Amino acid sequence: MAKEQVLAKVEADLRRGHSHPAMQRLASLTAAYPDDLDLRTRRAALYRRVGNVVEAGRWGFLTEEATAEEIAAFEKAHPGAWRRLFVLKVNSDPTDKLGPMASARFGRLIEQTGKEGPAPVVWTEVGPRPQVSGTWIDDLSCLLTGVIAVIVIALAGFGLATLIRWAL
Repeated sequence: MAKEQVLAKVEADLRRGHSHPAMQRLASLTAAYPDDLDLRTRRAALYRRVGNVVEAGRWGFLTEEATAEEIAAFEKAHPGAWRRLFVLKVNSDPTDKLGPMASARFGRLIEQTGKEGPAPVVWTEVGPRPQVSGTWIDDLSCLLTGVIAVIVIALAGFGLATLIRWAL
């Protein structure tokens, strides 16, 4: 179903006072179009309408309409900066599409994620992720883990074979 048709159904649901189906429809649209700021604005307004300030803050975080109360409730519900960034469900850096207040708010969030670690934010095809360092120490630790796993599996196999021979 086209986005415009779903939005028409959302409006019809809201005219009839049916908030829950409207929420579900908007949730499916924001999943399909995670970087659409208009959908986020609509979803935040709906949560604001039903009194859910945490979700209004979450979906309004990237909009100019979010209130300080909503943002505070969202930040309290998701205290870690990386957690907040992931629950925003954005696939690409929205900075160039944001208004001045939302841009400043999002910039502070990105800055906080860098301070919290494990690494600064890098934008990938699936959204924000910690920047991979790619040092030889990381490769060495993976290699050592693999060698240890192979040794443990081999010892378990020898032990099992010995137990079977002993039992027979």
